[in-house]
Amino acid sequence: MIHLSSLLACLPGALALKMQIKEEDSWWKRHNKLKNLKHNKPKNLEHTTNANPTSSSSNTNTNTNTNTNAKKPTTMDLDLYKATIQGDVNPTSSSSKTNANAKKPTTMDLDLYKATIKGDVDHFIETLLRVSADKHLSLSSVFDQTTPLANSYLHVAAAFGHQDLVGFIAFHSPSLIAARNAKGDTLLHAAARSGRHAAVMVVKQFAEDSPACSSEAAEGCVAGGPYCRPDILLGSKNREGNTALHEAMTTMVDGDKERGLVVEYLIRYGGEVSFVVNNEGKSPFYLAAESGRVDLVELMLQICIHEGYYSNCEDIKGKSPVNAAIRGRNKGMLEIILEKMPKYIQLRDEDGETPLHCAASEGYYEGVQSLLDKSSECVLERDGNGFLPVHTASGKGHLDILQKLLQRCPDWRELLTNEGENILHVAATNGKSNVIDYILKTPEHEKLLNESDDSGNTPLHLAAIHWNPKVVSSLTWDKRINLELVNGDGMTALDAAEERMGMMVSFHKRLTWMALKSAGAPNGKCSKVPKLITQTSLGYQQPNMENYKDRINTLLLVATLVATVTYTAGFTMPSGYNNSDSNQGMATMLNKRKFQIFVICDTIAMFSSMIVAVSLIWAQLGDLNLILTSLRLALPLLGRALSMMSLAFMAGVYLVVSKLTWLANVVLIMGIAFLSILLVLFIPLFFPDTTTFPVIRHISYYFFCLMMLASGSYREDEEE
Repeated sequence: MIHLSSLLACLPGALALKMQIKEEDSWWKRHNKLKNLKHNKPKNLEHTTNANPTSSSSNTNTNTNTNTNAKKPTTMDLDLYKATIQGDVNPTSSSSKTNANAKKPTTMDLDLYKATIKGDVDHFIETLLRVSADKHLSLSSVFDQTTPLANSYLHVAAAFGHQDLVGFIAFHSPSLIAARNAKGDTLLHAAARSGRHAAVMVVKQFAEDSPACSSEAAEGCVAGGPYCRPDILLGSKNREGNTALHEAMTTMVDGDKERGLVVEYLIRYGGEVSFVVNNEGKSPFYLAAESGRVDLVELMLQICIHEGYYSNCEDIKGKSPVNAAIRGRNKGMLEIILEKMPKYIQLRDEDGETPLHCAASEGYYEGVQSLLDKSSECVLERDGNGFLPVHTASGKGHLDILQKLLQRCPDWRELLTNEGENILHVAATNGKSNVIDYILKTPEHEKLLNESDDSGNTPLHLAAIHWNPKVVSSLTWDKRINLELVNGDGMTALDAAEERMGMMVSFHKRLTWMALKSAGAPNGKCSKVPKLITQTSLGYQQPNMENYKDRINTLLLVATLVATVTYTAGFTMPSGYNNSDSNQGMATMLNKRKFQIFVICDTIAMFSSMIVAVSLIWAQLGDLNLILTSLRLALPLLGRALSMMSLAFMAGVYLVVSKLTWLANVVLIMGIAFLSILLVLFIPLFFPDTTTFPVIRHISYYFFCLMMLASGSYREDEEE
């Protein structure tokens, strides 16, 4: 009997098989069970062949079996024959027919699939023999079966981490080692995703001895570089561009030591695979830095330095691992990467962003300080948009980082973008009022206030164009800002805003227009803005009759409701009427001061709402000037009607509960509080907020701030 060790020396996957075999006898038993299936037909098929009734002797049986098993020539396909005569190299009909006749993988047997999931090798062999006998299939035909996602039995065994079964199937069907499923996953992808260290080792060792996994030109291999390894499974990508190392790292969980061993194993034997990017531009090196795994980053860098590859920034593609450490605010990770690879301080990501740009964008002050300590030249590096780090900090509103970068800049007045914008332009464009206020309060930055970019736009132009009312307000309150400057198109800031207002005016646009008008911003002499402009008390509005009709109908409905309620209240007096002869029909509380307040307020509310209703009826005639006049009259009167109705209600309720002091006081306090809120919300609707008169402008500023708060401008600025 041949010893097992001599047999293993000539078998594929010998090293992996040595790791899996524990007893020679059990292996030989399993091997002998499948010996007849591997190259021959199942026994039931052989019996059918031998039972030929025409056979009369052993010689005859031998000749008959030989003739039966001999390969018979098949008849030539007619379409292919015609194509051969015509000399057509790519015959359409023939190729389509050939593809139709191509062997298609059969669906995986359910019992054998369950046995594969279970992972017991002996149970798998028993099920395999039964399936082969029942369906008259050879061993290779059974192993060719796949799931709907084209997973082979080897994929399934690897996905569940059954290393013994993986070694067994890989030994008897080596062609499956390099097979892929519908998602492009190889056997190593499935094993890495399972997180079983032993399964990954078995797959890797079998792949090294498999001829199908030794070509750099194989599909999905990371080839073409000087560091490509013979084992292509380590560098093979699936449809998402992930290698097995990607899959292992994305499924890694803190505290799972075995998955950690899988990742370390793939890193050590994968070589340059740690720097291969997937479809999202993420490499395993990036994933390790992003997840804060310092140990994995150190291991990758150690192998990188030892092998001498990826020492230049140009060699690293996709997202920057240094930027990943910065976004995670992991200073320790950042220090380790730059200590072992100092050149990575100039590493750029897909957008051309350097680590200093990333730290300035993220507001990571410690990272900015650490990068500046290592290299002061990086402050002059531009990203893909032509921005310097100081522009990035200004655009994001990170004032502390901006101040730090300005200290390291040789001459910050000359730090312009590709469009000629300075830090004030960038802050105004992005609505960063904290940066604007800092520059306005710093005397040495005064020269930036009225500077123009390459298009002639000043910071005020850009703030108005991008509808940043808070920035526009801050700039227009500063007397050093020249409101009359025009850009390259001959437009002032007011012209630029009005040109872009359009038909539907948002609240931000209205506030921006209000800030410019109240500051006295003029229209340019060569303005290209159409002269047909109308306005309400809240800003610029193109003449749209349908829009005005909806507004008029809404106000008319409110006015009618107020008139109805106040009219009804006038005849349902608090506490009723007297029934005595001398004062019959008179209100019982006629001499009470609170009752008198109720009557006066109710009367004012009713007549004010009636005037509003009549004026809005005039607006229905359709004349634009008449509509605007009616709206200017209706809004303050309606506000007065609502306020008086509230006072009348408060006085009436206070009157009828006045004997219970604490309840009367509660009613009074709540009434005053809610009446104040009503006034604060309604007054800005008709207050002359676009006037340039100093006193009124100062008063309207507080209403402007209130509307800024209501529109969410303060909150949006803080969130950004």
